[in-house]
Amino acid sequence: MPFNQMMGLPVELTLHSTGSGPELAVNPVRELKSLRQRVYNIKPQPLTPGINPLAGIRGDLLEIEAAIGVGNAKKISFDLRGVSVVYDAASQKISCMGCEALLAPRDGQISLHIYVDRASVDIYGGQGSLYMPMAQALSPENQSLKLSSGGGHADILSMTVYELKSAWQ
Repeated sequence: MPFNQMMGLPVELTLHSTGSGPELAVNPVRELKSLRQRVYNIKPQPLTPGINPLAGIRGDLLEIEAAIGVGNAKKISFDLRGVSVVYDAASQKISCMGCEALLAPRDGQISLHIYVDRASVDIYGGQGSLYMPMAQALSPENQSLKLSSGGGHADILSMTVYELKSAWQ
């Protein structure tokens, strides 16, 4: 892969024992929590067609922590400032900007930790089993967030959205 000049978020690499042997986990460093400002707690609720539980949230720099019950939904879709992040339940893959990666549900749910910046969307999932840093210049005019499911029932089990301050002074 050619160098794309993207400087991603700092991450922590850890090894975890699993039934199939050791696995590498990638998660954002905990120091990023110091950038959090305003907090939006989204109550547990079903993802209902036509209702966007993130409709009232807008922002330039954002962090999203979510646990979503997949249920019998075929797809779970985020639109993050114009960038589409889609979970396909049948293939157990998450896709963004033409790239995809495996994200197997655990106990019927997926966990996602997503950072939305001015020039990237960084997707972490499955307690560190998924890491997708995606370079994309986001439109400063589009600061909207959307979440929906298609082809069946899914639930927000927990979700918190943080507006972040810039790391640059």
